[in-house]
Amino acid sequence: MGDCVLSKRKMRLLFISNLFPDQREPWRGLDNVTLLHALKKEQPDLETRVLAFRPSLTLGARQIGLQPRTEDVVLNPSYHSAVYVPKFGGCNHRFFEWSLTRALRHLEGFRPDVILAPWLFPDSCAVAACFAGVPLVSVAQGSDVHQYLTMPMRRHAILRMCKRARAVVTRSRDLENRLAAAGADATRLHTVYNGVHMDVFRPSSRPEARRLLGIPDEERLLLFVGNFLPVKGIELLIDAMAIVASQHQNISLALVGSGPLEQSLRNQAEALGLSNRLRFAGRQPPVEVAQWMQAADVVCLSSHNEGVPNVVLEAVSTGRPLVSTDVGGIAEIVEPAMTRRFLVSGRNPNAYANALNEALVAPPDELVLHQKATQYSWPNCARNYLDLMTSA
Repeated sequence: MGDCVLSKRKMRLLFISNLFPDQREPWRGLDNVTLLHALKKEQPDLETRVLAFRPSLTLGARQIGLQPRTEDVVLNPSYHSAVYVPKFGGCNHRFFEWSLTRALRHLEGFRPDVILAPWLFPDSCAVAACFAGVPLVSVAQGSDVHQYLTMPMRRHAILRMCKRARAVVTRSRDLENRLAAAGADATRLHTVYNGVHMDVFRPSSRPEARRLLGIPDEERLLLFVGNFLPVKGIELLIDAMAIVASQHQNISLALVGSGPLEQSLRNQAEALGLSNRLRFAGRQPPVEVAQWMQAADVVCLSSHNEGVPNVVLEAVSTGRPLVSTDVGGIAEIVEPAMTRRFLVSGRNPNAYANALNEALVAPPDELVLHQKATQYSWPNCARNYLDLMTSA
């Protein structure tokens, strides 16, 4: 995309999503709120309002008493319930639309020039129905393409929304290609990768990071960062870890995150005799995640499908090799930055273990990786979004 051409009159942006943080869930939708702050930094006179929704089975849409993080007050968020009925998934954009129309009174006369709405279904589909005359920039997150396009009612709603939106941002080329193959207008699809905080995720002293985390210098440390969910396929990583552990007596695996599969992962590790080699570090804020990456030898992903998760960009910016299953848009980042040797086709633990050994023995230069991550900085990401929004 070219340089951003800004309007003489300040732009009024309305952000609508269920993925926006509050004080109770400060990690919810962090990439979205970070983008909003980056947009305001690039265009200081950008006027923003945020309608943040939380799913509810209650049929009465209402404003709810959540409070924003201190740093997000400047974005002017308000929090509302949105009707979401799991067993009627194909109709949830209609329920969301009903909730959204009742939340609009809290805009108090704010008339947006453009709407930014992450998540194709139900969020963006509802927005397209409620704001027929306002340009919409929708954002595909990942599973809304991978999973929802296989569901007839959701697929129909998503493709209908794509015709109404001025632009649909995909966070990987793979997601863009999938939407186009499903019938979305390719001229409205734009790949914009998420940003990365290069001043946080940067090469740093591994011994110092390990001293702060209490990890011995001689230990070889593998790292996973993410939610403990089935789609992440962490059982493959642990199986491969068992193979590598038979070759490296001083190797361990740290898992930063949380989720419903934690106990089953602990059980798997115990069955493989790895309990003393796994560290469950819990969910961590970005600064601590960066510290874990600085301490690690290899960052690992073993997902069944992905877009381009933030951990990929963060690993590159920190200068750490990333070993991953070759799914979604991950190769779009790993292949030009590192090597295909670190990407694993299929779900064979031996193949994954071989890639781990490659990364341990011959890691790429960390400063070269960090420099390659410059194109994924948040300022570059924000400028790409501003180009799309001003064009809309």
